Amino acid sequence: MKKFLFIIALFAMIANASAQDRFNFGIKAGFTSTKIKLTNVPSGSDLKNEANNGFLVGAYGNIRLIGGLSFQPELYYAKKSSKLSYLNDNDMPESTKNTFYTWDIPLLAKLQIIDLSVVKIYGVAGPVASFIAKTETDVPEWDEFKNTNWTFQAGGGVELGRLSADVRYEWGLTDISDLKDFNLGQKTDVLTFSLGYRLTGGK
Repeated sequence: MKKFLFIIALFAMIANASAQDRFNFGIKAGFTSTKIKLTNVPSGSDLKNEANNGFLVGAYGNIRLIGGLSFQPELYYAKKSSKLSYLNDNDMPESTKNTFYTWDIPLLAKLQIIDLSVVKIYGVAGPVASFIAKTETDVPEWDEFKNTNWTFQAGGGVELGRLSADVRYEWGLTDISDLKDFNLGQKTDVLTFSLGYRLTGGK
């Protein structure tokens, strides 16, 4: 319930800002490369984690504040997948795959670095609230994850008219696992590439 109230409050703020000529709204889509960072691996363990590809699709708003600075809240649905490799009791290599489907809400500060008539270059940074919608894992007994997690996102991109393209890196701030007896300190590290299209608002 709290996350839905948060989303409603966020978009109420955006709707209020849209009455002024300071608001842009658009859609975005892209792909992700996710790796689960293990911060509590037992000494001598053969555990290794490999990045897997996923996707994201959603929308963004942009509220101009002052000068080239603006506030850019986003909402998108994302697939994040990672593979954990290890040696079994017979010293044979095995692997398991964890996939997360999440609703992500980045709350970003956006700064125009270069503002030309043809192209604009910008940087973004800010926290991300991530709510897990569904999980899939090859090991059912490991399928215990927290419903809400926090990350921090930073990156940059370019705008050409209504089109935008950016790349960002996302650091996990909290342990996503909710396992009591097998805590590896799992945090998500995500690289994202996305394309956006501005539907409303001025340049």
